[in-house]
Amino acid sequence: MRIVQVVQGLPPENLGGTETYVAHLSHALALRGHEVEVFSRVADPAQAEYTTDTVTRNGFTVTRVNNTFSYLNSFARSYGNAEVAWRFGEFLDTCAPHIVHFHHLMYLSTTCIQEAKRRGIPVVMTLHDYWLICQRGRFLKPDLSQCPGQTDEGCASCFAHLLHNQLAPLYQRLTSALSKRSWFRDHLRRFHGQYIAARPPSPQALQQIHQRMAHVREVCQDVSLFLAPSRFLRDQFLAFGIPAEKIVFAECGLPPLEITVTERRQAASPLVFGYIGVVDPVKGVHLLVEAFHPLSGAELRIYGGETDYAPYPDRGQFLARLRRSPHIRLMGRYDNREVGRILSEVDVVVVPSIWYENAPLVIREAFLARKPVITAAFGGMQEWVQDEINGLLFQPRDVEDLRNKLARFIEDPDLMHRLSHNFPAVKSIAEDAREMEDRYRTLLGKDA
Repeated sequence: MRIVQVVQGLPPENLGGTETYVAHLSHALALRGHEVEVFSRVADPAQAEYTTDTVTRNGFTVTRVNNTFSYLNSFARSYGNAEVAWRFGEFLDTCAPHIVHFHHLMYLSTTCIQEAKRRGIPVVMTLHDYWLICQRGRFLKPDLSQCPGQTDEGCASCFAHLLHNQLAPLYQRLTSALSKRSWFRDHLRRFHGQYIAARPPSPQALQQIHQRMAHVREVCQDVSLFLAPSRFLRDQFLAFGIPAEKIVFAECGLPPLEITVTERRQAASPLVFGYIGVVDPVKGVHLLVEAFHPLSGAELRIYGGETDYAPYPDRGQFLARLRRSPHIRLMGRYDNREVGRILSEVDVVVVPSIWYENAPLVIREAFLARKPVITAAFGGMQEWVQDEINGLLFQPRDVEDLRNKLARFIEDPDLMHRLSHNFPAVKSIAEDAREMEDRYRTLLGKDA
Protein backbone atom coordinates (compact mmCIF):
# COMPACT_ATOMS: atom_id res chain seq x y z
CA MET A 1 0.00 0.00 0.00
CA ARG A 2 0.95 3.62 -0.47
CA ILE A 3 0.35 5.21 2.92
CA VAL A 4 0.54 8.86 3.94
CA GLN A 5 0.97 9.86 7.59
CA VAL A 6 0.23 13.48 8.54
CA VAL A 7 1.62 15.12 11.66
CA GLN A 8 2.64 18.60 12.79
CA GLY A 9 6.33 17.74 13.23
CA LEU A 10 8.87 14.93 13.49
CA PRO A 11 12.09 14.23 15.37
CA PRO A 12 14.75 15.49 15.63
CA GLU A 13 13.15 18.95 15.39
CA ASN A 14 10.05 17.95 17.39
CA LEU A 15 10.41 15.47 20.24
CA GLY A 16 6.88 15.15 21.63
CA GLY A 17 5.14 11.84 22.08
CA THR A 18 2.90 12.25 19.03
CA GLU A 19 5.78 13.10 16.72
CA THR A 20 7.93 10.28 18.09
CA TYR A 21 5.13 7.75 17.69
CA VAL A 22 4.48 8.73 14.05
CA ALA A 23 8.18 8.34 13.25
CA HIS A 24 8.19 4.84 14.78
CA LEU A 25 4.92 3.79 13.10
CA SER A 26 6.07 5.05 9.70
CA HIS A 27 9.31 3.10 10.00
CA ALA A 28 7.47 -0.05 11.13
CA LEU A 29 5.05 0.17 8.20
CA ALA A 30 7.95 0.69 5.79
CA LEU A 31 9.60 -2.45 7.20
CA ARG A 32 6.40 -4.33 6.28
CA GLY A 33 6.94 -3.40 2.66
CA HIS A 34 4.61 -0.41 2.34
CA GLU A 35 5.43 2.84 0.58
CA VAL A 36 5.22 5.36 3.38
CA GLU A 37 5.35 9.12 3.03
CA VAL A 38 4.85 11.73 5.74
CA PHE A 39 3.44 15.21 5.32
CA SER A 40 4.56 17.55 8.07
CA ARG A 41 5.30 21.15 8.98
CA VAL A 42 8.49 23.09 9.58
CA ALA A 43 8.88 26.66 10.87
CA ASP A 44 11.86 28.33 9.21
CA PRO A 45 11.81 32.14 8.97
CA ALA A 46 14.61 31.95 6.40
CA GLN A 47 12.33 30.15 3.93
CA ALA A 48 9.44 31.66 2.00
CA GLU A 49 6.10 30.95 3.66
CA TYR A 50 4.33 27.78 2.46
CA THR A 51 7.27 26.49 0.43
CA THR A 52 7.85 22.75 0.71
CA ASP A 53 10.96 20.61 0.94
CA THR A 54 11.60 16.88 1.10
CA VAL A 55 13.89 14.97 3.44
CA THR A 56 14.51 11.27 3.90
CA ARG A 57 14.21 9.75 7.33
CA ASN A 58 14.35 6.18 8.64
CA GLY A 59 12.93 4.32 5.63
CA PHE A 60 10.39 6.93 4.56
CA THR A 61 10.16 10.32 2.87
CA VAL A 62 8.96 13.48 4.60
CA THR A 63 7.46 16.44 2.73
CA ARG A 64 7.41 19.55 4.92
CA VAL A 65 5.46 22.75 4.40
CA ASN A 66 6.89 25.91 5.92
CA ASN A 67 4.36 27.66 8.15
CA THR A 68 5.61 30.36 10.52
CA PHE A 69 2.20 32.05 10.81
CA SER A 70 3.57 35.14 9.08
CA TYR A 71 0.20 35.66 7.41
CA LEU A 72 -1.98 34.79 10.37
CA ASN A 73 -4.64 37.50 10.21
CA SER A 74 -7.70 35.78 11.64
CA PHE A 75 -8.72 33.18 14.18
CA ALA A 76 -10.17 30.97 11.43
CA ARG A 77 -6.80 30.87 9.67
CA SER A 78 -5.16 29.50 12.83
CA TYR A 79 -6.89 26.15 12.25
CA GLY A 80 -8.08 26.23 8.61
CA ASN A 81 -5.29 27.39 6.33
CA ALA A 82 -6.17 27.30 2.62
CA GLU A 83 -2.53 27.67 1.51
CA VAL A 84 -1.38 24.69 3.58
CA ALA A 85 -4.34 22.61 2.39
CA TRP A 86 -3.57 23.50 -1.23
CA ARG A 87 0.04 22.33 -0.80
CA PHE A 88 -1.25 19.14 0.78
CA GLY A 89 -3.60 18.58 -2.16
CA GLU A 90 -0.66 18.95 -4.54
CA PHE A 91 1.27 16.45 -2.45
CA LEU A 92 -1.60 13.93 -2.62
CA ASP A 93 -1.82 14.29 -6.39
CA THR A 94 1.89 13.54 -6.66
CA CYS A 95 2.07 10.48 -4.41
CA ALA A 96 -1.49 9.15 -4.98
CA PRO A 97 -1.80 7.24 -1.68
CA HIS A 98 -4.28 4.47 -0.99
CA ILE A 99 -4.95 5.81 2.51
CA VAL A 100 -4.19 8.91 4.59
CA HIS A 101 -3.64 8.67 8.34
CA PHE A 102 -3.84 11.98 10.22
CA HIS A 103 -2.25 12.31 13.65
CA HIS A 104 -2.29 16.04 14.31
CA LEU A 105 -3.28 19.11 12.30
CA MET A 106 -2.09 21.84 14.63
CA TYR A 107 0.12 24.21 12.55
CA LEU A 108 -1.30 22.59 9.39
CA SER A 109 -5.00 22.80 8.48
CA THR A 110 -8.20 20.96 9.32
CA THR A 111 -9.14 21.27 5.65
CA CYS A 112 -6.37 18.83 4.74
CA ILE A 113 -8.90 16.14 5.68
CA GLN A 114 -11.28 17.51 3.07
CA GLU A 115 -8.53 17.44 0.45
CA ALA A 116 -8.13 13.69 1.02
CA LYS A 117 -11.88 13.09 1.04
CA ARG A 118 -12.32 15.08 -2.18
CA ARG A 119 -9.94 12.64 -3.89
CA GLY A 120 -11.83 9.61 -2.58
CA ILE A 121 -9.03 8.54 -0.22
CA PRO A 122 -10.11 6.84 3.05
CA VAL A 123 -9.08 8.83 6.12
CA VAL A 124 -7.93 7.49 9.50
CA MET A 125 -7.24 9.85 12.39
CA THR A 126 -5.52 9.08 15.68
CA LEU A 127 -6.60 11.51 18.40
CA HIS A 128 -3.46 12.19 20.39
CA ASP A 129 -5.04 15.02 22.38
CA TYR A 130 -8.17 17.19 22.39
CA TRP A 131 -7.14 19.75 19.76
CA LEU A 132 -10.16 19.24 17.52
CA ILE A 133 -12.53 20.17 20.34
CA CYS A 134 -10.12 22.40 22.31
CA GLN A 135 -7.76 24.54 20.27
CA ARG A 136 -5.32 24.57 23.17
CA GLY A 137 -5.38 20.79 22.97
CA ARG A 138 -5.33 20.19 26.71
CA PHE A 139 -8.52 21.56 28.28
CA LEU A 140 -6.42 24.10 30.19
CA LYS A 141 -7.32 27.77 30.43
CA PRO A 142 -4.72 30.51 29.82
CA ASP A 143 -4.05 30.72 33.57
CA LEU A 144 -3.49 26.91 33.61
CA SER A 145 -6.71 26.23 35.52
CA GLN A 146 -8.68 23.17 34.45
CA CYS A 147 -11.35 23.54 31.80
CA PRO A 148 -14.45 21.45 32.61
CA GLY A 149 -15.19 20.81 28.93
CA GLN A 150 -15.93 22.46 25.61
CA THR A 151 -18.52 25.21 25.46
CA ASP A 152 -18.61 28.07 22.98
CA GLU A 153 -18.62 30.55 25.87
CA GLY A 154 -15.61 28.94 27.52
CA CYS A 155 -13.62 28.79 24.28
CA ALA A 156 -14.45 32.42 23.48
CA SER A 157 -13.04 33.48 26.85
CA CYS A 158 -9.96 31.27 26.41
CA PHE A 159 -9.12 32.83 23.04
CA ALA A 160 -10.08 36.41 23.77
CA HIS A 161 -6.51 37.47 22.85
CA LEU A 162 -7.25 36.37 19.27
CA LEU A 163 -10.95 37.15 19.12
CA HIS A 164 -10.96 40.64 20.64
CA ASN A 165 -9.10 43.59 19.17
CA GLN A 166 -8.60 45.74 22.27
CA LEU A 167 -5.95 44.35 24.61
CA ALA A 168 -4.64 41.86 22.04
CA PRO A 169 -2.45 44.12 19.84
CA LEU A 170 -0.64 45.70 22.80
CA TYR A 171 -0.21 42.33 24.52
CA GLN A 172 1.15 40.67 21.38
CA ARG A 173 3.61 43.52 20.72
CA LEU A 174 4.91 43.40 24.29
CA THR A 175 5.32 39.62 24.47
CA SER A 176 7.09 39.46 21.10
CA ALA A 177 9.49 42.22 22.16
CA LEU A 178 10.46 40.55 25.43
CA SER A 179 12.84 37.64 25.93
CA LYS A 180 11.23 34.20 26.27
CA ARG A 181 12.88 33.93 29.68
CA SER A 182 11.90 37.41 30.88
CA TRP A 183 10.26 37.49 34.33
CA PHE A 184 8.14 40.42 33.14
CA ARG A 185 6.97 38.41 30.14
CA ASP A 186 5.90 35.56 32.46
CA HIS A 187 3.99 37.96 34.71
CA LEU A 188 2.41 39.68 31.69
CA ARG A 189 1.25 36.38 30.23
CA ARG A 190 -0.16 35.22 33.57
CA PHE A 191 -1.97 38.52 34.11
CA HIS A 192 -3.32 38.40 30.56
CA GLY A 193 -4.54 34.84 31.08
CA GLN A 194 -6.39 35.85 34.24
CA TYR A 195 -7.76 38.97 32.57
CA ILE A 196 -9.26 37.27 29.55
CA ALA A 197 -10.57 34.34 31.62
CA ALA A 198 -12.59 36.80 33.73
CA ARG A 199 -14.08 38.79 30.85
CA PRO A 200 -17.45 37.86 29.36
CA PRO A 201 -17.05 36.93 25.68
CA SER A 202 -18.35 39.29 23.05
CA PRO A 203 -20.98 38.25 20.47
CA GLN A 204 -18.27 38.41 17.78
CA ALA A 205 -16.05 36.06 19.77
CA LEU A 206 -18.89 33.61 20.30
CA GLN A 207 -19.67 33.66 16.59
CA GLN A 208 -16.08 32.81 15.67
CA ILE A 209 -15.98 29.90 18.12
CA HIS A 210 -19.35 28.66 16.90
CA GLN A 211 -17.97 28.69 13.35
CA ARG A 212 -14.90 26.70 14.40
CA MET A 213 -16.90 24.01 16.17
CA ALA A 214 -19.38 23.73 13.29
CA HIS A 215 -16.42 23.40 10.92
CA VAL A 216 -14.83 20.68 13.09
CA ARG A 217 -18.08 18.68 13.10
CA GLU A 218 -18.21 18.97 9.32
CA VAL A 219 -14.61 17.84 8.96
CA CYS A 220 -15.13 14.90 11.33
CA GLN A 221 -17.80 13.54 8.99
CA ASP A 222 -15.05 13.03 6.38
CA VAL A 223 -12.98 10.80 8.69
CA SER A 224 -13.57 7.11 8.05
CA LEU A 225 -12.18 5.90 11.40
CA PHE A 226 -10.97 7.59 14.59
CA LEU A 227 -8.46 5.87 16.89
CA ALA A 228 -8.35 6.84 20.58
CA PRO A 229 -5.27 5.81 22.57
CA SER A 230 -7.18 6.14 25.87
CA ARG A 231 -10.74 5.37 26.88
CA PHE A 232 -10.96 8.70 28.67
CA LEU A 233 -10.23 10.57 25.45
CA ARG A 234 -12.69 8.39 23.53
CA ASP A 235 -15.40 9.38 26.00
CA GLN A 236 -14.71 13.08 25.42
CA PHE A 237 -15.17 12.69 21.67
CA LEU A 238 -18.27 10.53 22.11
CA ALA A 239 -19.71 13.37 24.18
CA PHE A 240 -18.80 15.75 21.36
CA GLY A 241 -20.91 13.68 18.99
CA ILE A 242 -18.58 11.24 17.20
CA PRO A 243 -20.62 8.04 16.57
CA ALA A 244 -19.48 5.16 18.79
CA GLU A 245 -18.92 2.82 15.82
CA LYS A 246 -16.61 5.38 14.23
CA ILE A 247 -14.12 5.71 17.11
CA VAL A 248 -12.26 2.76 18.64
CA PHE A 249 -9.77 2.40 21.45
CA ALA A 250 -6.32 1.61 20.02
CA GLU A 251 -3.14 1.58 22.08
CA CYS A 252 -0.11 3.15 20.40
CA GLY A 253 2.77 0.71 20.07
CA LEU A 254 6.30 1.23 21.32
CA PRO A 255 9.65 0.19 19.86
CA PRO A 256 11.84 -2.07 22.01
CA LEU A 257 13.96 -0.25 24.58
CA GLU A 258 17.61 -0.99 25.21
CA ILE A 259 17.44 -1.30 28.98
CA THR A 260 20.59 -1.66 31.02
CA VAL A 261 19.88 -4.26 33.70
CA THR A 262 20.93 -2.96 37.11
CA GLU A 263 21.54 -4.98 40.24
CA ARG A 264 19.27 -4.68 43.28
CA ARG A 265 20.14 -1.38 44.96
CA GLN A 266 22.43 -1.33 47.96
CA ALA A 267 20.89 -0.22 51.25
CA ALA A 268 23.08 2.89 51.35
CA SER A 269 22.24 4.00 47.79
CA PRO A 270 19.85 6.95 47.54
CA LEU A 271 16.56 6.33 45.77
CA VAL A 272 16.38 8.06 42.36
CA PHE A 273 13.11 9.56 41.13
CA GLY A 274 13.03 10.49 37.45
CA TYR A 275 10.96 12.96 35.46
CA ILE A 276 11.38 12.30 31.72
CA GLY A 277 9.86 14.70 29.19
CA VAL A 278 9.66 18.36 28.31
CA VAL A 279 10.08 20.79 31.21
CA ASP A 280 6.76 22.52 30.83
CA PRO A 281 4.18 23.93 33.27
CA VAL A 282 1.41 21.74 31.82
CA LYS A 283 3.53 18.71 32.71
CA GLY A 284 3.45 19.73 36.38
CA VAL A 285 7.23 19.82 36.80
CA HIS A 286 6.95 22.87 39.09
CA LEU A 287 4.59 20.91 41.36
CA LEU A 288 7.03 17.99 41.46
CA VAL A 289 9.90 20.30 42.42
CA GLU A 290 7.79 21.91 45.14
CA ALA A 291 6.73 18.51 46.48
CA PHE A 292 10.24 17.06 46.46
CA HIS A 293 12.11 20.11 47.78
CA PRO A 294 11.80 19.45 51.57
CA LEU A 295 12.46 15.71 51.26
CA SER A 296 15.80 14.04 51.92
CA GLY A 297 17.24 10.61 51.43
CA ALA A 298 16.57 10.55 47.69
CA GLU A 299 17.47 12.29 44.44
CA LEU A 300 15.24 13.79 41.74
CA ARG A 301 16.57 13.85 38.18
CA ILE A 302 14.75 15.98 35.60
CA TYR A 303 15.46 14.84 32.04
CA GLY A 304 14.34 17.19 29.27
CA GLY A 305 14.60 20.71 27.92
CA GLU A 306 12.45 23.67 28.86
CA THR A 307 9.62 24.80 26.58
CA ASP A 308 7.55 27.96 26.38
CA TYR A 309 3.98 26.72 26.09
CA ALA A 310 2.62 28.75 29.03
CA PRO A 311 3.96 30.79 31.95
CA TYR A 312 4.73 29.06 35.22
CA PRO A 313 2.55 30.13 38.14
CA ASP A 314 5.82 31.47 39.57
CA ARG A 315 8.85 30.62 37.47
CA GLY A 316 11.19 32.56 39.76
CA GLN A 317 10.24 30.44 42.75
CA PHE A 318 10.48 27.30 40.61
CA LEU A 319 14.06 28.14 39.60
CA ALA A 320 14.98 29.17 43.15
CA ARG A 321 13.91 25.76 44.48
CA LEU A 322 16.02 24.10 41.80
CA ARG A 323 19.07 26.13 42.80
CA ARG A 324 18.63 25.58 46.54
CA SER A 325 18.09 21.83 46.52
CA PRO A 326 21.25 19.69 46.53
CA HIS A 327 19.08 16.67 45.71
CA ILE A 328 17.55 17.86 42.40
CA ARG A 329 19.57 17.51 39.21
CA LEU A 330 18.68 19.02 35.84
CA MET A 331 19.92 16.47 33.31
CA GLY A 332 19.11 18.53 30.18
CA ARG A 333 17.77 17.52 26.80
CA TYR A 334 18.06 13.97 25.56
CA ASP A 335 17.66 12.01 22.36
CA ASN A 336 14.68 9.63 22.27
CA ARG A 337 17.11 6.81 21.63
CA GLU A 338 18.49 7.42 25.14
CA VAL A 339 15.24 6.66 26.97
CA GLY A 340 16.30 3.07 27.73
CA ARG A 341 19.55 4.27 29.28
CA ILE A 342 17.76 6.98 31.25
CA LEU A 343 15.23 4.51 32.64
CA SER A 344 18.07 2.26 33.78
CA GLU A 345 19.40 5.18 35.86
CA VAL A 346 16.19 5.84 37.84
CA ASP A 347 14.15 3.78 40.28
CA VAL A 348 10.72 5.43 40.12
CA VAL A 349 9.23 7.49 37.26
CA VAL A 350 7.04 10.48 38.13
CA VAL A 351 4.41 11.83 35.70
CA PRO A 352 2.86 14.85 37.49
CA SER A 353 0.89 16.42 34.60
CA ILE A 354 -1.85 18.95 35.39
CA TRP A 355 -3.90 18.21 32.23
CA TYR A 356 -5.89 15.18 31.13
CA GLU A 357 -3.00 13.35 29.51
CA ASN A 358 -4.14 10.90 26.86
CA ALA A 359 -1.72 7.96 26.98
CA PRO A 360 1.79 9.19 27.87
CA LEU A 361 4.47 7.12 26.19
CA VAL A 362 6.74 7.53 29.22
CA ILE A 363 4.39 5.55 31.48
CA ARG A 364 4.48 2.53 29.20
CA GLU A 365 8.21 2.96 28.60
CA ALA A 366 8.64 2.83 32.37
CA PHE A 367 6.65 -0.40 32.45
CA LEU A 368 8.89 -1.92 29.78
CA ALA A 369 11.84 -1.04 32.04
CA ARG A 370 10.02 -2.54 35.08
CA LYS A 371 9.89 0.81 36.89
CA PRO A 372 6.90 1.80 39.05
CA VAL A 373 5.20 5.11 38.29
CA ILE A 374 3.75 7.91 40.39
CA THR A 375 1.12 9.88 38.47
CA ALA A 376 -2.00 12.00 38.86
CA ALA A 377 -5.28 10.13 39.22
CA PHE A 378 -7.13 11.46 36.19
CA GLY A 379 -7.27 11.35 32.39
CA GLY A 380 -5.63 8.51 30.53
CA MET A 381 -2.82 8.27 33.10
CA GLN A 382 -4.89 6.39 35.65
CA GLU A 383 -5.94 3.87 33.00
CA TRP A 384 -2.39 2.53 33.05
CA VAL A 385 -1.15 3.05 36.59
CA GLN A 386 -2.97 0.89 39.13
CA ASP A 387 -2.63 2.29 42.62
CA GLU A 388 -0.59 0.00 44.90
CA ILE A 389 -0.13 -2.49 42.03
CA ASN A 390 2.42 -0.95 39.61
CA GLY A 391 2.68 2.53 41.06
CA LEU A 392 0.95 5.16 43.17
CA LEU A 393 -1.75 7.68 42.24
CA PHE A 394 -1.98 11.14 43.78
CA GLN A 395 -4.73 13.73 43.65
CA PRO A 396 -4.21 16.01 40.62
CA ARG A 397 -2.40 19.28 41.45
CA ASP A 398 -2.16 18.31 45.13
CA VAL A 399 1.45 19.05 46.13
CA GLU A 400 1.03 17.60 49.63
CA ASP A 401 -0.41 14.33 48.33
CA LEU A 402 2.36 14.04 45.74
CA ARG A 403 4.93 14.66 48.50
CA ASN A 404 3.37 11.89 50.58
CA LYS A 405 3.64 9.45 47.68
CA LEU A 406 7.29 10.35 47.11
CA ALA A 407 7.98 9.97 50.84
CA ARG A 408 6.43 6.51 50.91
CA PHE A 409 9.07 5.21 48.52
CA ILE A 410 11.83 6.83 50.59
CA GLU A 411 10.53 5.52 53.92
CA ASP A 412 9.71 2.01 52.71
CA PRO A 413 12.71 0.54 50.84
CA ASP A 414 10.73 -2.53 49.77
CA LEU A 415 7.86 -0.58 48.16
CA MET A 416 9.70 -0.11 44.87
CA HIS A 417 10.23 -3.85 44.55
CA ARG A 418 6.66 -4.74 45.57
CA LEU A 419 5.34 -2.48 42.81
CA SER A 420 7.71 -3.80 40.14
CA HIS A 421 6.08 -7.15 39.34
CA ASN A 422 2.59 -6.47 37.96
CA PHE A 423 2.97 -4.39 34.83
CA PRO A 424 0.45 -4.70 32.00
CA ALA A 425 1.55 -5.90 28.58
CA VAL A 426 2.72 -3.09 26.33
CA LYS A 427 1.96 -3.30 22.61
CA SER A 428 5.03 -3.30 20.36
CA ILE A 429 5.29 -0.97 17.39
CA ALA A 430 5.57 -4.03 15.15
CA GLU A 431 2.24 -5.37 16.44
CA ASP A 432 0.75 -1.89 16.10
CA ALA A 433 1.86 -1.71 12.45
CA ARG A 434 0.26 -5.11 11.73
CA GLU A 435 -3.03 -4.02 13.28
CA MET A 436 -2.89 -0.70 11.44
CA GLU A 437 -2.33 -2.50 8.15
CA ASP A 438 -5.45 -4.59 8.81
CA ARG A 439 -7.49 -1.45 9.50
CA TYR A 440 -6.25 0.17 6.31
CA ARG A 441 -7.11 -2.89 4.23
CA THR A 442 -10.58 -3.12 5.77
CA LEU A 443 -11.27 0.51 4.90
CA LEU A 444 -10.05 -0.13 1.36
CA GLY A 445 -12.49 -3.03 1.04
CA LYS A 446 -9.74 -5.66 0.84
CA ASP A 447 -9.33 -8.84 2.81
CA ALA A 448 -7.76 -8.23 6.24
